[in-house]
Amino acid sequence: MRQGRAAVALRAGSAAPGPFTPGGGDQQSPPANPPDQDGDLADTGACLPVGPLAPPAAAVVAAGGASPVWWMCRRRAAQG
Repeated sequence: MRQGRAAVALRAGSAAPGPFTPGGGDQQSPPANPPDQDGDLADTGACLPVGPLAPPAAAVVAAGGASPVWWMCRRRAAQG
């Protein structure tokens, strides 16, 4: 039966690190995040100009809602 290096090393008396034993690595902690100046959550879209974007968005929503109605009326008119 074949045995791994860690089992052989432990039997020999040395404490060799196994494949899952973490190494020493960097003992310093990572730097702390700088404090948030605004105290808010993410500022994604905080300065978005809503005025210029709202009318085109409403037009797209209205067109999306009206297109099935227009298509059904046109289909019924073509059938008879």
